[in-house]
Amino acid sequence: MLKTWTFHLPTLVRFGPGMIRKLGEFAQEFGWNALLVGYKDQKGMEDVYQRAQRSLRQARMHVFSFFEVGPEPEADLVPRGVELYKKNRCEVVIGLGGGSVLDVAKAIAALIKMEGEPWDFANANEGHRRITESVPMIAVPTTAGTGSEVTAISVLTFRGKGSFPDSPLKAGLVGEGLHPKIALVDPELTLGKPANVTAACAADALLQAIEACLSRMANPFSTVLAGHTACLVFRSLKKAIAEPQDINARADLALAACMSGTAYDTTGLTIGHALAQALGAVFNIPHGLAVAIAGPVALRFLQQACPGPLAELGRQCHILAEAPEQQAAMFLDALENLFRDVGLPDKLTVPPSAPGNYLDRLVRHALEATPEACTLTPVKVDENVLRELFQKVLTTG
Repeated sequence: MLKTWTFHLPTLVRFGPGMIRKLGEFAQEFGWNALLVGYKDQKGMEDVYQRAQRSLRQARMHVFSFFEVGPEPEADLVPRGVELYKKNRCEVVIGLGGGSVLDVAKAIAALIKMEGEPWDFANANEGHRRITESVPMIAVPTTAGTGSEVTAISVLTFRGKGSFPDSPLKAGLVGEGLHPKIALVDPELTLGKPANVTAACAADALLQAIEACLSRMANPFSTVLAGHTACLVFRSLKKAIAEPQDINARADLALAACMSGTAYDTTGLTIGHALAQALGAVFNIPHGLAVAIAGPVALRFLQQACPGPLAELGRQCHILAEAPEQQAAMFLDALENLFRDVGLPDKLTVPPSAPGNYLDRLVRHALEATPEACTLTPVKVDENVLRELFQKVLTTG
């Protein structure tokens, strides 16, 4: 019997160098008052924010800034952003930054329309509601990683929730209402990004794409997008790091991130991201770095169960062998070698300050905060599997 599947891309993608100059033109179609969401620490980003605000003001728009987002977005920012939007009678939300900024902006846009608090919509909350609508939102990514500019998910950090309330819980708000109206993808905004940031973000994009192919919800459209994502990352990551101002390499990675987000938006993610999200919450490390460490371990775990999709990804990246199993192994070898070549670690050292029951916390976090990823993994995932994989990822100093 043929498999049934769904694919939907409601976000209008505008891609190209210099696109930031047209932000005001695109935003103006929604109204005259914009809430601009950005980083609290704008070091190195000052020019980007100035260019965005200049474009908006040239379009005769009033700009109300909400520059409060940190590296890992806190859920309590969302009600504050909603209040500022309503106070100033804004008509559009603009997120300008990496995945954390875009996730906060998307959540603000949604909760302006949906009654309740962020926790009411978090997938870690058993009684959570799905987000079905939002005010217009424009996503402008400044990193090439999460693909949040085209997805219907917003990952936030909650406090005082879950089995271990004293530990942060990273959970996703989900629903079609979170899709941005416009994704303005300007690769110039990623020029000169540090090597470690570039590598970790690209690793996130690559692993998301691969997991989209392995998910129980994989579909032909997502698989094609994922394959091209992998090719782009393999082709351009090293060059982007060696030559941080190379616009062609940066454009490849920006496109890879956007395609990766589009790929997994309808398939969901699998166990690699369940591991990474828990590592990020319990040990407070950046999401991209957590994915780079956990992802390859998760793929090796799935290698025997998924030789076909992995072999096909290898073929699209011109990695060929006689048997699918060998081709899949060679593809994963190439991925791991790429990560080592760009300086990404293969283990995470447990910090001395970690609680004694950190393994229990990691396992519970993965099960509670990323239930979809565990369910969509094509093999059974339980506490024993998670514990074993976390032990492979971690090392003690």
